[in-house]
Amino acid sequence: MHRFKIAAAAACLALAACAAEVVRQPSELKPTADAAPRSFVLRDSVKYMLDSRYERVLRGYTQFVEVGSIAQGRVLRPTNAVMTVEGKHMHEAYAVVKDDRLIGFYLPVERSFSPLSQPVSLTLEERKTQ
Repeated sequence: MHRFKIAAAAACLALAACAAEVVRQPSELKPTADAAPRSFVLRDSVKYMLDSRYERVLRGYTQFVEVGSIAQGRVLRPTNAVMTVEGKHMHEAYAVVKDDRLIGFYLPVERSFSPLSQPVSLTLEERKTQ
């Protein structure tokens, strides 16, 4: 049993060592100038595949607030969910949307953009602020 645990731990370490870095490029976030930022809700769940081969699901009714834009598109921060991008390390992520498609992620800690090789369509509904 002890040998099995050691072998399992070694296999996990080997797999972790093989994980690729998340592709990213520096990007300047231009904050939204509106006093009341726009907010949105995702109508339907969406599956997408990260370039690191991790499959993710963005659940329907996830709420977002627009925090600004980068050269690639609008940056939407989820308010009732946590988004991450994984590779060798895990990174907090905000959605980058252009023409109603999720095209990648803004990584706020790294201040960078991570593209999604296979963008997916999103059905976002703007929520009116009171």
